[in-house]
Amino acid sequence: MLVEQHAAPIYRLAAAIVGRADAADVTQESFVAAWQQLPRLRDTQAFEAWLRRICVNRSRNWLRSQSRRPRAFIDIGDEHATGSITEPGDFRRAVEARTILEPAFESLTPDQRAVLALHYSLGYSIADSADALGVRVGTAKSRLSAGLASLRRAIDSPLRDVETDDIGTEATS
Repeated sequence: MLVEQHAAPIYRLAAAIVGRADAADVTQESFVAAWQQLPRLRDTQAFEAWLRRICVNRSRNWLRSQSRRPRAFIDIGDEHATGSITEPGDFRRAVEARTILEPAFESLTPDQRAVLALHYSLGYSIADSADALGVRVGTAKSRLSAGLASLRRAIDSPLRDVETDDIGTEATS
């Protein structure tokens, strides 16, 4: 019953941190760990937060243990599921954004990826993100700030290259 109730949000959390390809494995590991550690849970009302923390920790461990950097899941919308892609150019822009954002997100540390995924992909507050990570609010804010700064640097470089290519093309025409 607990797995049925919490599987979808835990999978989304894992996918936001480790990517869709590995999310099912991390989700399963999280539930196995929760089942093994269940006798240590003191407050049954805190089960959801406790399970999120297990998932975040398993996700970070998964990233650290992989010899390759997994592809990160960034939800850019699905025209059939959300109706968010309505104009002809929207899909092209979404694909372009994904090609820039995914490598930038993959370059982050596991801790930065976790806090960004919790806060922006899943909509957790900073306090809830800090709770899920098992850190203080200030630490979560610091990781979020550092992660955003790293993303900006990583994204800025490819965008400069695109602008330079556009300018060079126009100048030779």
